[in-house]
Amino acid sequence: MDDRCLEREQFLVAKYEDEILGFGRIRKHNGCDEFCSLGVVESKRFKGIAKALILARIAISTQPIYLVCIIPEFFESLGFEIVTEYPYVMQDKLDYCMSELTVPEPYVVMKYIETSTQSF
Repeated sequence: MDDRCLEREQFLVAKYEDEILGFGRIRKHNGCDEFCSLGVVESKRFKGIAKALILARIAISTQPIYLVCIIPEFFESLGFEIVTEYPYVMQDKLDYCMSELTVPEPYVVMKYIETSTQSF
């Protein structure tokens, strides 16, 4: 998880009664929003919680939305596309992920592409 510059207002939390089920974070940058730090409690995965969190963040975003991830297939189903041109802050995020959050899968940068034909 990217724990840089954490601010409470950046997070949306999914809860049922007093139980936290998941969370999603949007970091506001000059010229774009960055969707980051998506998490769902393991026992609650595959129930649509992550999708609901992402769609809720998209609904309130005021700028183009980018993210860095290792599971592009999931985000493609929600309207994101892999891009090779993106704001400098996303290059910084990509560099951070590759150096600090090492995983065997390759990281990609994606952008939310709003279309009128998307069905969620």
